[in-house]
Amino acid sequence: MAQPERNIIKFEDILARKEKSNVLFLNYDNEAFMNTGIQESGGTPPFASTTTGPGGEKIPGKIGVKQDLVTPFAFFGTKSLFLATVNPAYPNDFMGKIAEALKTNGSAFIQAYSDCMRGWRHEANEAIKISKLATDCGYWPLYTVRVKDGVPVFSYFRGLDIDKDKFVEYLKSMGRFRHLFKPKFMEKEIDEIIYFTEQRNNRLKGLIETFGAEKPIDVYRVNRKTLDPQEHLLPGHGLCPGCGAGMVLNQMATAAYAVAGNNIIYVNNTSCSEVSTSKDFVTSWRVPWVHHLFESGATIADAISTSYKILKSKDEFDGEVPYLIHIGGDGSTYDIGFQFLKAALIRTSSFVEMNEYLTSQK
Repeated sequence: MAQPERNIIKFEDILARKEKSNVLFLNYDNEAFMNTGIQESGGTPPFASTTTGPGGEKIPGKIGVKQDLVTPFAFFGTKSLFLATVNPAYPNDFMGKIAEALKTNGSAFIQAYSDCMRGWRHEANEAIKISKLATDCGYWPLYTVRVKDGVPVFSYFRGLDIDKDKFVEYLKSMGRFRHLFKPKFMEKEIDEIIYFTEQRNNRLKGLIETFGAEKPIDVYRVNRKTLDPQEHLLPGHGLCPGCGAGMVLNQMATAAYAVAGNNIIYVNNTSCSEVSTSKDFVTSWRVPWVHHLFESGATIADAISTSYKILKSKDEFDGEVPYLIHIGGDGSTYDIGFQFLKAALIRTSSFVEMNEYLTSQK
């Protein structure tokens, strides 16, 4: 059987594109409300132990599934939308998708795997190993959806196939699943986690088969040695050692700097990334950065982008409209702020750049 064709995407070709997003909404998914005490969220996987749903003898952790966000966004009927999952253990794919998202008309949503050594309970130096294992075992597949005129086109990079041995190794590597292995081996619950993940991946495979690109495998070519060091974030932060959010922020900023230079505004919901980069009245950000609440950050990012376009169309702003990135954790993405995120994502991918009144007449 012939292997699917690969779509080679060169980073320099992305930078040469004329398209530009209204807002890139980025969720760094650490699978719980880590900033406020490791409480269970909609992103928490089945049977994971949290402070509000500890793994006990009667109830073995979370009862329920990890919600799927990326795929449903593809079917809201938006005009121009870029959707993707990323993992900092695969930096070329990560930075390529950030750049393409920023250089795509409409809007974008990227969900990033974000290891949390404190909440997941493992050693700090295990973060990269666990992150890579997450994709290699099939738990965190890397895929992309490009929506044009309401029609989604699916492609992928890796992680669609379940490797059960690696999956068990993945679960064993974190304390949040330790209760599934000791004092007794809870085979039913372990099989159920794998089953739910496999069903999700099978749905993805079906969507790729039905709505797949002509060349369904995306491979980003990024020569990281030629990239300039990012200037958006200063060195040092208050995140835990080995924190996945730190890796996410650094790779995001590196790609964003290559695209936008310093003509960019970040909006950051209350979250680990917010408190750790704005401690004691000292900011880690060297570019404009706005903190907002769990529920309203996405709306603020939408409003900033639209305001600049209005000023530009009225000849009241001479500069280039800045790029916008909205950063949120589980609270502002899965639960507390989901309705605001969904509404902002639909507005910015359906109306803003298509509205004649927001187009500069110069």
